[in-house]
Amino acid sequence: MRANFDIPPLRGVSPARLMSEGKSCVLNFAARNDELHESLVGNHTPLAPLKGGILQMNCKSFLGKILFPFFLLFIWNCARQASPPGGPEDKTPPRILSVSPKPDSTRVGRDTRLLFTLSEKVDRKSFEDALFISPSPNLSHPEEEEFRFKWRGRQVEVSFPDSLRPQRTYVVTLGTDVRDLRNNRLAGAFTFAFATGDSLDRGEIAGRVFAAKPSGILIMAYILENGREPNPAKDVADYFTQIGETGEFKLAALAPGEYRVFALGDRDGDRLYFRGEEMFGVPTHDIVLTASQRIAPRPLGFRLALEDTLKPALAAVTVLSRNQLEWRFDEAVAARDSLWLKHLHVRSESGDTVRLVLAAQHPLNRVLVQTIIAPLQNGKHGAWVDSVFDEAGNGLDSLGVVNEFIGTTRADTVRPRLVKISISDSARNVALTAPVDLFFSELMRGDTAQTGLSVRDSSRTEVGGVLQWLNPFQFRFQPSLKWKSRAQYNVAIQSEALRDWNGNALFDTTGQITFWTMNADTFASISGKITDADSTARSVVHLSAIQAGGKVEYRTQTEATGNYLFKDVLPGLYQINGYRDANNNRRFDFGRVLPFLPAEQYWAWPDTIKVRARWPNEDNDFEIP
Repeated sequence: MRANFDIPPLRGVSPARLMSEGKSCVLNFAARNDELHESLVGNHTPLAPLKGGILQMNCKSFLGKILFPFFLLFIWNCARQASPPGGPEDKTPPRILSVSPKPDSTRVGRDTRLLFTLSEKVDRKSFEDALFISPSPNLSHPEEEEFRFKWRGRQVEVSFPDSLRPQRTYVVTLGTDVRDLRNNRLAGAFTFAFATGDSLDRGEIAGRVFAAKPSGILIMAYILENGREPNPAKDVADYFTQIGETGEFKLAALAPGEYRVFALGDRDGDRLYFRGEEMFGVPTHDIVLTASQRIAPRPLGFRLALEDTLKPALAAVTVLSRNQLEWRFDEAVAARDSLWLKHLHVRSESGDTVRLVLAAQHPLNRVLVQTIIAPLQNGKHGAWVDSVFDEAGNGLDSLGVVNEFIGTTRADTVRPRLVKISISDSARNVALTAPVDLFFSELMRGDTAQTGLSVRDSSRTEVGGVLQWLNPFQFRFQPSLKWKSRAQYNVAIQSEALRDWNGNALFDTTGQITFWTMNADTFASISGKITDADSTARSVVHLSAIQAGGKVEYRTQTEATGNYLFKDVLPGLYQINGYRDANNNRRFDFGRVLPFLPAEQYWAWPDTIKVRARWPNEDNDFEIP
């Protein structure tokens, strides 16, 4: 080690004079390096070596006052240890180099301790929080593991609060939340097993979580025995693992038995489910492992959602006119059988039932339902609802079922408005099969609009098609043939021909849009066959082809096993996903924890499909696990 520093010169004062004045002082410095001694000894720094490598500075008081700060600065710079600046950023994840007991060891002592050797120093708390041992070694209080950790650099020893159980296989997992001092996470969960008995359990359950950022999600397995119905909000799981960036997982060294597996976005780190606050995934089925069937034949697939635990309520009933009511709920709802007329009720102050003529939910705003009723009278009225549920299946709050309003005899003179057109004005690359949908602000008469909408091409030729009311709010024009490729079309709306239930014409006096269609010369297709590992499955399968980037999506459906086809597909890279619609409600159902209701089967195939222009992409066969 070399150390060079200069003593600043003092004008008019020689070093000999400084040393001849005042009293002497002594400064000792432990220097066990001859080179250090040689670099410090000079004309102006009288240091003498002492026994044991101690350097002694003899100086007068004034000289000591000058030299002392520089000497301390030298010591501080020598003591500093830091990585040199610059260089590439450290993105290497930590690794587990070795563990004790060795993986798959048997006859391990019940008083054993775990020893981990890592490739680098890690954040200790992240390691301690990410350690899972199944089953819990704490016999008296399994929910309070309280492991003890003893750290020595890159090694850590883990001791248990209780003796291990006899004749038991233990699974040790380090989750992906372990991170080094540069915040790099463990690339994947590290798992090994050992046994206190003569043999290891060999059961396995594998699967995948479908999420944009799956890293850190917990997989929790419960043993189902003696009629047990696990509650993840209260019951600690029997087995854990944690997912890495790929979304795939495997629970290994499981004993024979029946298992129910959940996925949890454990935000608070307590390994319990906080309903309504944490994302949660419900399995499609339970798993049974036996001595002859040690590996689950079908992988599990999870989609996580935030469970809605709040019951919907009827927020308000608004009188629009003497024969119109608008019912507003505090969230999107649906009637049990979609027949709203059966589930909405009105009664006058005298107790007479007011007859409802028509009821419909607005397709663009599912918190709103409008009704046409028999003429109201002035005075108080009561309105109530039954058999209405939110999207999570929660029934109405008992306190939000009934609502009161004041009736009116005022006639409806307000003209309806056009609130949306499905094809926006000046739109380009419109699909060749796209309909033109008009959405209105209130209930419309279904015997109008036969002349209220016309479509012409760029040569002013009228386009033939079918006019249809899909519901009292939504009117559709579907061309008889596909739109022409790369063509311009004009849609004209005649307001006088479009009238609400009470005969008021559309507020917008004129309405017109222009749009251009796609280039059919670039179209291709994706086709193949879907099979199902579940031979008993009979439900329709809904499929989506999503282009890389997520801006383009095509949908189709097929039987549980059968051929599928995506037509008129633009070039690009696509991923196929799908779900089996077990209850035929045309949407994916996430299932329920308690009482347990399995989720519908969902899967996304990892391979992308490259679609080239004018080239059918065939034989893309997939199996639903």
